[in-house]
Amino acid sequence: MASLQVLENMKAEAICPICLEFFVDPVTIDCGHNFCRACILQYWEPIAGKVTCPQCRTEFLQRNIRPNRFVNNIVESVIKLKLEPEPKPAGRELRCAEHEEKLKLFCEDDQRAICVVCSTSRDHRDHAVSPINEAAEIYKGLLRKSLDSLQKQMEEICKSENEEEADIKKLKEQAGCLQKNIASKFDQLHQFLHQEEQSLKNKLELEQKTMLQQIEENLKNISEQREFVKQIMMNMQSRLILQETEFLQDIKSVLDRSPVQFKKPTRVPINFSLSEFNGPLQYTAWKRMLKLIDPVPAPLILDPNTAHPRLSLSDNGTRVSFGDRKQQVRDKPERFLNWHSILACQGFQAGRHQWEVEVGKNTTWAVGVAKESVPRKKDFTPEPKAGVWALWRLAEEYTILASPRTALRLRNKPWKLGVYLDYEAGQVSLYNADDMSHLYTFTDRFTERLYPFFLIGCKIDSLKLVPLQI
Repeated sequence: MASLQVLENMKAEAICPICLEFFVDPVTIDCGHNFCRACILQYWEPIAGKVTCPQCRTEFLQRNIRPNRFVNNIVESVIKLKLEPEPKPAGRELRCAEHEEKLKLFCEDDQRAICVVCSTSRDHRDHAVSPINEAAEIYKGLLRKSLDSLQKQMEEICKSENEEEADIKKLKEQAGCLQKNIASKFDQLHQFLHQEEQSLKNKLELEQKTMLQQIEENLKNISEQREFVKQIMMNMQSRLILQETEFLQDIKSVLDRSPVQFKKPTRVPINFSLSEFNGPLQYTAWKRMLKLIDPVPAPLILDPNTAHPRLSLSDNGTRVSFGDRKQQVRDKPERFLNWHSILACQGFQAGRHQWEVEVGKNTTWAVGVAKESVPRKKDFTPEPKAGVWALWRLAEEYTILASPRTALRLRNKPWKLGVYLDYEAGQVSLYNADDMSHLYTFTDRFTERLYPFFLIGCKIDSLKLVPLQI
């Protein structure tokens, strides 16, 4: 018959760390820890991606489990030993320190074990007392419920931890992609500006070299004439110190050689092409740099077939105004009849696009994009759920109709709005076009053609499409 200590050790080996009961169909995971098959599978069930060991927190990509017959044998042995009577060594039972009686009762009020004599004493006479084995079973049940609750909390903690770790990974990946995008765009500009700078420097160097060669040619010619005159002067000075007879010898030929006419070379004008090298260099480079801009502002035209009857369009289709009365216009399927709205003729189902709209002093407007199937006749809320992604101005409030509705706090009232659409990325961004400060960005999944969307409900000013100017 097994000793009490051996039995206790075996019982410890036969307990599942999750349910705290004897193993049922025990399995081993990759780190070597053992669990009930149902317990570990239930523990992993709500977790997406990598899973962890409940004991050592080791992470696994695969949910590998292996049956453990050895642990199963231990469980069977412990169960058998548990059914056998266990000897109770003398002196090991706990007794009441005051009455030397066995502690067979449990006092709920004092939360401690007492003997029968204590239960009848004045200290415990009015207390709730129950047999110690019953109290133990009750509290074991309560403890198991607490453990179950804690186990669920642990699962939620692990799930939340995995979600946060996944967010960190996603954050780093997105930031890395954006860093590469920023670097790529500005590398193009840096390369272009470097080439423009080097080209101007090369032209300047060439002009300088050409003028310098001409000036050096002049210097060489002057030097040659100077040496010729110098030689004649030296000959004359040496003849002046001769005796009369020698001096007069061949004097006429000497005098004939003395007249020298200096041929002054044409001065080279120091005149760089100032218009090219000292003109509006930055503006010139900017004008040439526009060819690198992607996307360029889209040249939009408003679609009169979609205009609400109270809206009036300019002849060129770039300005829309709000009127007091409805115009006599033909009703068409694409015409808005509920909201004072209008779409552009151009629609987009791929790529990146941007355009600008002058809102001026208008106090009631909305600017953004709308999907092709947006309701035209019935009442609806112009929000992303209905297929409208737009910034609204209602009196002094700038609002995003989304879930939840968001009021923007803007330092400066925009005079012009910029709209940027990246169809594949599911992005619609709005900017203050005067300084390109960001106002708001929608993110969604687009599945149909999108059109620039405009709404106006104020007669103070019109909405005007700003044409591309380069």
